[in-house]
Amino acid sequence: MFTPLWDRLSSLAPAIQLQVEEPIRENFWNVPEAFKIALYVTMAMATLALVYGLVRRMGLYTQGKSLNRLDHLPTRLGRVFVYVLGQLRIARQSYGGFMHLFIFWSFLVLLLGTTLATIDADFMEPFGVRLLKSNFYLLYEVSLDIFGFLFLIGLGMGWYRRYVVGSVKLSYDWGWAFSLGVLFLINLTGFLVEAIRLAVEQPWWQMYSPVGWFIGQGFLATGLSEGALRAIHLSLWVGHFALAAIFIGGIAYTPLMHILTSPLNIFFSRIEAEPELERTLQPIPRIEEQETWGVGRLADFTWKQLLDFDSCTECGRCQVACPAWNSGMPLNPKHVILDLRNQMLAEGGVPYSQIDGFDGNYQHVTPGAELVGSVIQDETLWACTTCRACVYECPVFIEHVDSIVDMRRHLVMTEGRMPDTVSLTLKNLEKYGNPWGYSPDDRMNWAEGLSVPVLEEGDANGVEYLYWVGCAASFDDRNQKIARAVVQLLQQAGVNYAVLGQAESCNGDPARRLGNEYLYQMMAQNNIEVLNSRKFKKVITACPHCFHTMGNEYPAFGGNYEVIHHTELLADLVSSGRLKPKLAINETITYHDPCYLGRYNDVFDAPREVLAAIPGLEIREMPRSREKSMCCGGGGGGMWLEIHGEKRINELRLQEAQSTGAETVAAACPFCTIMFDSGTKNIPGGDNLGLQDVSELLLRSVGNGGGGGQLGSGGHDPTVLGMEEGIPVPPAKKTE
Repeated sequence: MFTPLWDRLSSLAPAIQLQVEEPIRENFWNVPEAFKIALYVTMAMATLALVYGLVRRMGLYTQGKSLNRLDHLPTRLGRVFVYVLGQLRIARQSYGGFMHLFIFWSFLVLLLGTTLATIDADFMEPFGVRLLKSNFYLLYEVSLDIFGFLFLIGLGMGWYRRYVVGSVKLSYDWGWAFSLGVLFLINLTGFLVEAIRLAVEQPWWQMYSPVGWFIGQGFLATGLSEGALRAIHLSLWVGHFALAAIFIGGIAYTPLMHILTSPLNIFFSRIEAEPELERTLQPIPRIEEQETWGVGRLADFTWKQLLDFDSCTECGRCQVACPAWNSGMPLNPKHVILDLRNQMLAEGGVPYSQIDGFDGNYQHVTPGAELVGSVIQDETLWACTTCRACVYECPVFIEHVDSIVDMRRHLVMTEGRMPDTVSLTLKNLEKYGNPWGYSPDDRMNWAEGLSVPVLEEGDANGVEYLYWVGCAASFDDRNQKIARAVVQLLQQAGVNYAVLGQAESCNGDPARRLGNEYLYQMMAQNNIEVLNSRKFKKVITACPHCFHTMGNEYPAFGGNYEVIHHTELLADLVSSGRLKPKLAINETITYHDPCYLGRYNDVFDAPREVLAAIPGLEIREMPRSREKSMCCGGGGGGMWLEIHGEKRINELRLQEAQSTGAETVAAACPFCTIMFDSGTKNIPGGDNLGLQDVSELLLRSVGNGGGGGQLGSGGHDPTVLGMEEGIPVPPAKKTE
């Protein structure tokens, strides 16, 4: 039978001549009644300030378009458990992860402790019942001291990182100084109040408050009288609860707001049947019936997007992951979100600590300003490659890319305002079915001499694999070699496949990412009609953009196909023995993870499995690989845009590849191939860096292969695609 600690001590009392008391929390020790009344009044006022601020914020969110985010409740609660309580994304970075874990978990424990103390003092003690007593109270005391100490450490780490070391990704303004400072002072004064009480009363259980006891010994060492200690205690108690009231009242008007909005944003984040579907763009419903398209004002966003803007913790992880920002282009995803938030607060008349942008980087807030073109500059939107590095890094699940594309839709479809290269690309897509303006009659030129079967409409036998070649592999000299390598491997493995030939047309990804949703939907529906008229089991493609669009975005329009990337099929063919790499390739290579294959679709292992099966290859990973891979700069329409920065994204990525000491870059995306091919012409030593697709390397090892060559020597001819200054842009139309 369990015997409480104080009972065991009481049984020893006669022998050791001690008076043993039951441990119990002493509520409002040394606090006069008038001060208690003042406390309740002050806390009530602070709570009213909080409620008022939250109601104002709710009014801002409800101006957005409706969106159902109350489905999948078990999954949503699980996501909160993993990413809010577990801090999984936060913990990806060591220093910031430990810092926030200390702050977050300590805050939760201290909040729970304060709640229990309130229940004990205000709802139980008046009825002669106590909660905080005996062993539970001792556990309570030691737990709060430990987590209170960790809280101070975490806050100190935050202050050190922000104001001593400094970081380009963080925001600097009085709001964050206030937030860190008030939390630190609340915790510190709490320890001091407890320490003086222990120093005066010296209960036998005082060491169960180790921090309080230690500080209390310091007060005793001063030799101050009990009266002096009580006076200091009361002053500190007043300061402690005044700070607590300021904290509560200031939540809705300072960066502390993220304490509430961030968990809500994670709970309401997008959830689909498969993770890949969560990374698709939302179609514009009934697009023909709309009078305007995209987002041109705050009310055009959904309520969830408005909550996104108000949930930003300003950690800057999206900023440092953004390839456009790293290259000096006019895009900072953090500032896009904060500019939109500040505009929302300004137009709603909600006061906020950072409304004017105290770090000097945010756009100046002007209520009523044009959202696209003033608050968010056109060049900012066009600099985005839609690589989703920002979304992957965001610890609170903000969906930057969706908001950026929505504003692009407004520019292109409503305003008709876009760069000339974008306009030409969209015209080529509409007229010729490819972004470069080549004649559809030339779509099969890449297959000359290979006897590639074409799957015709009404073919009763059908095929197992429909090889979707894609525009780049159909028309770009360098990528045509990759298409030929894929076909030769399929033929050697005895795969039952065919292509669409001239019936194939662009999948529509460039149109959608560039903001012309109407053109995308038209192209998607046409392709779905063609695909549904053919008989096949699976679609294989070497283009991650085709892979993602057809596999994940076509289902919204009735196109449901099993789509696999060519590296996935090649990995299966190698593992099953249908393709046998036997010729050694004695090279060091580094593999570049394409954004739309990796971050968008979680295909990381298949390309590496193919490369690992090739004798002689030494694979060296780049510092940023797999989910953290850096974009080549070609996604999101970047292939057809000329946005100037301090450096070029493709060149930065190639320099990272060079840093590994690898001789060859292994790619698995035609856009990456084109971007890297052009980038080598502008970096030192670029002519010595090889580039080959995974399929080309495998074909070399299997036999009957070659091709690819050295970058900058017999690869892609930049004049073919009308490249300017090393960046691919659409050429003039090829036919009339």
